[in-house]
Amino acid sequence: MPGMSSSGKQQLTSSAKLPSEKNSAINPKRNQDSTPKADPIPAKESVNVGERKPEERSPRNVAPVKSLAATKKISPPSIDPEAHPLVLATHLVPSIPVGLFEVLAEAVEAATRRPVSLVYESRSDRPVAKDIVDLAILPAYSDWKEGELLPVTFVFAHRLNDGTSGNVYVDIVVAADHGPYVKNILDLRGHRCALPDPRRRRGAATLLLSDLRSKGESPAFFGNTLDSGSQISTLKMVAGKQTEVGVVEAPVLNFHQKRTPSIGSLFVLGSLGPLPPYAIYVNKSVSAELRKKISSYLLSAMKNEHWTERFSPYGVIGFTSNSLDAYMTDEGAEDVPTTVRYY
Repeated sequence: MPGMSSSGKQQLTSSAKLPSEKNSAINPKRNQDSTPKADPIPAKESVNVGERKPEERSPRNVAPVKSLAATKKISPPSIDPEAHPLVLATHLVPSIPVGLFEVLAEAVEAATRRPVSLVYESRSDRPVAKDIVDLAILPAYSDWKEGELLPVTFVFAHRLNDGTSGNVYVDIVVAADHGPYVKNILDLRGHRCALPDPRRRRGAATLLLSDLRSKGESPAFFGNTLDSGSQISTLKMVAGKQTEVGVVEAPVLNFHQKRTPSIGSLFVLGSLGPLPPYAIYVNKSVSAELRKKISSYLLSAMKNEHWTERFSPYGVIGFTSNSLDAYMTDEGAEDVPTTVRYY
């Protein structure tokens, strides 16, 4: 694919190499005598701050996993190796692990019976490679002029999500040694804060600062705000005590806290949001028939135990319908400054 060499750090991986990950939750005998482990990271309080009305915008047509007993394990259909491959690009790595999108690529292969190649862009604010990409997964409030929103998105596990929403919550994290002494966000006055997306008009940073403004505070509340550059970098900065507090999207924290000891020790102070879902776009050149196949297959994918096993390690518990309404903000909403000048 000659056009792919000009994309800097974009890399092409084969989605067929990811080994199947077994979920021990489906083996009753194995877990018969085991005691569930408590979540090592308690959440002290929940703060719901929304810039839009969730009851009007929250997608509801969902197919989450409600009972493993109701699922069946069916091998995905084989693909036609001679068919023209589709190209799926993700702009959510490395914060969201590339493995999730390898599994998604395999699901798209099963839906279309065509091979899917995966392209990932780890740098922020890079455009979609429109000449080669057929599907793109982008952060909330991102746009792709050459694409149209696919009416389906992920449902991620979160204590505030009832399992029917694709919206993404944002968690406030503090260093483990501060956890026992911090009751709420106002106890962090004058501390250093890591923000993953301060340049975005809407994101984790604006949710945090909107919450502070609702409490009568300004962006000068923190002693210093640092642009971490990414969600995963925010977690590393707090874990490494470069800052005392940070905000990250919950799916990022959920995955890395289980696999990185230093991140696993972080304390969750509360949750904000939610933000709209991660957006799955499809190139306008892709036929309506193919779009429908992909959407329909993903919405029913979790009825197949094969996909339950594959997606669950990444915190995905289902897929739900999605629309542009989820990304509309209140017309009267004011922008919140996310940076402060220091003299």
